[in-house]
Amino acid sequence: MALQVFKEMVERGIMPTLVTYNIILKGYFMTRQLNEAWEFFLEMKRRKCEINVVTYTTMIYGFGVAGEVKKSKRIFYEMVGEGVVPNVATYNALVHVLCKKDNVENAVLVFEEMVVKRFVPNSVSYNAVIRGFCHAGEMERALRFMARMEKEGCQPNVQMYNVVIWYLCDAGDIEKGLELFEKMGDGSCLPNLDTYNVLISAIFVRKKYEDLMVAGKLLLEMINRGFLPRKFTFNRVLNGLVLTGNQDFAREILSMQSRCGRLPRQLKL
Repeated sequence: MALQVFKEMVERGIMPTLVTYNIILKGYFMTRQLNEAWEFFLEMKRRKCEINVVTYTTMIYGFGVAGEVKKSKRIFYEMVGEGVVPNVATYNALVHVLCKKDNVENAVLVFEEMVVKRFVPNSVSYNAVIRGFCHAGEMERALRFMARMEKEGCQPNVQMYNVVIWYLCDAGDIEKGLELFEKMGDGSCLPNLDTYNVLISAIFVRKKYEDLMVAGKLLLEMINRGFLPRKFTFNRVLNGLVLTGNQDFAREILSMQSRCGRLPRQLKL
């Protein structure tokens, strides 16, 4: 539809703006029409359009996420050769592509190149690299990058914390996941419902007796913060406490049922 409107504009002698070109180009990538996107880009060149950083960023990201990493990188360096200066969004697009479709080491090289060229990475930049480290199982490096992010005045959001906590727990390092969770509690970035669910689920996967008290405390804190636990989570923690002889603590949690609006099944405590 958009392309048809574009053709009608040209036929009527109306010159499309660069914004129009960029919107149509993005549309091709959204519908995964890569060949058409490339031909349209060449058509923009033939029409002597002043291709800008938005155009190139769209191309870099579009081809990259489709798996054409070499083409994505080639377009990036072509952009620089044409005298179009990349911005933070351009670097973010390439970093994201490299993390997902190539490897995190190459993404870090691009990230550091951005810093050397005096661009200031934003939360999107850091999040892409941290996720890349997590996917690669490089949890220590992910944590160091989070520390660097905060040092540079860029605060990780709750989604970023949740991702790192999930990967730490998945790797069996629940203690470090809990340490990161405690850091959230200092007020800089408060945990959300997903944070609690990730930790409680990880505790039950590990199946350690001493972890059940931690799960109970997490559930209490969760309710006190106004979150509504799923019935499954509530019953799971209660049953675990009862089976491990922690009836008193189970009663304390059970007394919170009216506050969270969920009625657990009847338990003999």
